[in-house]
Amino acid sequence: MTKFAFVTGANKGIGYELVRQLAEKEYHVFLGARNEKLGQQAVQSLGFSKVSFVLVDISDIQSVHNAKNKILEVTDHLDLLINNAGIAPDFNILPSELQVETLRSAFDINFFGTFQMIQAFLPLVKKSQRGKIVNVTTDMASQTMFDNGEVGQLNLLGYNSSKTAVNSLTLAFGKELGESGPEIFGVTPGFTTTDLNGNAPGGKTTAEGAQIILNHTLSEINYNGKILDKNGVIPW
Repeated sequence: MTKFAFVTGANKGIGYELVRQLAEKEYHVFLGARNEKLGQQAVQSLGFSKVSFVLVDISDIQSVHNAKNKILEVTDHLDLLINNAGIAPDFNILPSELQVETLRSAFDINFFGTFQMIQAFLPLVKKSQRGKIVNVTTDMASQTMFDNGEVGQLNLLGYNSSKTAVNSLTLAFGKELGESGPEIFGVTPGFTTTDLNGNAPGGKTTAEGAQIILNHTLSEINYNGKILDKNGVIPW
C-alpha cells in the first residue's frame, strides 16, 4: 500500500534530500515549495514518478488550504507531514540591532506557518494508521543547550526564538494528541551547510542532515512531544 508524505520547503537543501530519500523508500512524496518554477524544476531533477509538486506558502492560509485540496485530489490521508520550510533572516545581526519587522518575518514563517500547516493537515495525518508530523528545528532552539554552550553559539534572536516557539508548539500538540496519536515531534539535523546559513563551510551535507531527520521519522520508537538530535531526545 502506497505511503504518502508531504515535505515543505523542498525545492532545495534538506527538504529536497528528504523528498529524494523518501521517494527511494517507495513513498509518494508531495514536494512543497512557494516558488512554482523552482518546485517544478526540483521535481524534474529528482526524476521519480511518485514525486509531485504542490505549491504552498506556509505563511498564507489560503495557500495552505489550496495545497491541502491539491493533495486531497490524490489521497485522503498523509502518513508523514514534514514541516521543513523555514527562514533565518537575522544572520550576523545582534539582538540589539534586530529590526522588529525582521523578527516578525521569522515568526510569521517558522512559527505561525508551521502552526497553520499542522492545523490544516492534522485531519489527513489522523487518517493514517500511524501518521506522524515532524517539525524540523535547530539545536540552538534548546534554551538549555544554547545556554550551556553545548551547541553552536549563533545568537540569532529571530531564528532561534522562532524555532524555540516551534518546539513549544510541538510539545503543546503532543500533549493534545497523547497516546491516541498521531505522533508529533521535532528533529534538528545539527549544523548543515545550506542556503539557510549562506552555505557556511564545515557542516553536514544536506543528505546527511536529511538522513538524521528520517532516522527518527521512520523509527518504530514513539517520540511524541519530544525534540531530538542525531543522538536522541534533547532538553528544552
